[in-house]
Amino acid sequence: MDINHHDNIINKLSNLELSDESLNEVDLSFHLVRLQKESDSFYQSSGIQLAPDVIQWVKKSIINTLQSLKEVDDTESEVFLVGNYNHEIAINDRIAKFEMVEDPGLIDKVRKLTTSLRSPDPEYPEKHTSFQIVKLTLDEQDAYFCYYRGVKKNSMRSSKKLMVFKNANQFVFSEDTVVDLGGNIDFFIVGDFIFIMNVRNFEFAFDYRDHINELRDQNLNQIISMPFFDGDDSNKEIFEESCKRFIYSRSLAQIKPATLAAIQTNFHDRCIELSQIKENLPEDQTEKERYMEKYGTIWELFKYIDLDNRKIIFKEGSSPRPLLHFFADKIVKSFVTEDFRVAVAYEEKLNS
Repeated sequence: MDINHHDNIINKLSNLELSDESLNEVDLSFHLVRLQKESDSFYQSSGIQLAPDVIQWVKKSIINTLQSLKEVDDTESEVFLVGNYNHEIAINDRIAKFEMVEDPGLIDKVRKLTTSLRSPDPEYPEKHTSFQIVKLTLDEQDAYFCYYRGVKKNSMRSSKKLMVFKNANQFVFSEDTVVDLGGNIDFFIVGDFIFIMNVRNFEFAFDYRDHINELRDQNLNQIISMPFFDGDDSNKEIFEESCKRFIYSRSLAQIKPATLAAIQTNFHDRCIELSQIKENLPEDQTEKERYMEKYGTIWELFKYIDLDNRKIIFKEGSSPRPLLHFFADKIVKSFVTEDFRVAVAYEEKLNS
């Protein structure tokens, strides 16, 4: 169901009045969660009891945050602007939507997460909390809101600063666990979809960077096993090593199976087209410069492909970027200018 549909729980919550009567229609449960990569359950959780006034405050905080996420669209309506999640680029002006059916591994982790919420562990170590989950239920629909933050101890016994609280008629050291509430939501889960505001924290919560690297390795292994990578100058090991830098991982992980199949099937025809482009290079210097500028993105490929023998050429120290653009089918022709360019803008500085 579209997030902006009138029956979607997120849209309903964003339109709720902040009166006690309206808020009482929403059920809330609050959970501390941590990752357990070594465990089959993958997550461990603890249910936290909140006072009634705190519960109402948390509900208001989420509703206010959802309302702040809405933008005015072309029809002058306030809506959630949503774009599809992409391994390669961050969506800064929209909520990134991840349809879990595209990734069985992620479905399994979300299932394990919700299972852990239903089975809190009485031995849960609060100080090792990775993130908080607030579950809201309205009209029999559930939504899970994630805040990727831990907890801290409200105890600071140093010579410079002390934290105490009043108990009866005296102030004593505070030893209680402190939980930060509210603030920015990192992502929320509704049905088969995850809606992401903070990609980095989404990937941490589901250990998804490891998954991206797994997809990268699968696609990379398939590419270097293709016949055009068995040339004397292909140096597939060097190419593989250079592609495993994190800046390229997302580009490789994003390549779809259909595109991989097309690479091998159409490589010969693409080489023929590239040969024709190269042969049509004008002799006049001015025209030559214009021609090379027009085919700028493609022109880089000529030092990476042996067009006569239909083999990849890759040398130590070379950048794999032109080949990744080629393999990922990112080179497009402008309808207006007929110039060739890369279809998407890549983030150049991604922290590993």
